[in-house]
Amino acid sequence: GVYGSPARLLAYGLHLGARLPAHATSTGRVLLAALAPAELSAWLKDRTLARLTPQTTVQPTALRRLLRQVREDDFCIAAEEHELGVLALAVPLRNMQGRTVAALNVVASPQAHPPETLKQTLLPLLQEAAREVRALL
Repeated sequence: GVYGSPARLLAYGLHLGARLPAHATSTGRVLLAALAPAELSAWLKDRTLARLTPQTTVQPTALRRLLRQVREDDFCIAAEEHELGVLALAVPLRNMQGRTVAALNVVASPQAHPPETLKQTLLPLLQEAAREVRALL
């Protein structure tokens, strides 16, 4: 199927500049995890978290728990929550003041790169890239 295609660089049906739901993506969760508690509460207020796949986290309390973990880990893996067959790993991009201003991510298929493999092989590379761009932010 389309997921196994080695030429596929972006998640299926995704184009550069596309806006994705923060609650279901690795980059979105890294950015949400950086919010102050009051800002996160304001973001969640009256918001319905859309279920995009059977794996999508749609309960606000479960999302808050995940975001606490993201803050602790300093990275996020979203496993098929935005799209089936897609695993995404993201790290925060911080400016020189230490404020998270963006996120850097990589997308892979769970078959080719299960979460543990992503953590072992790609996480150190993303973290290194995040450190290198810090002076530019």
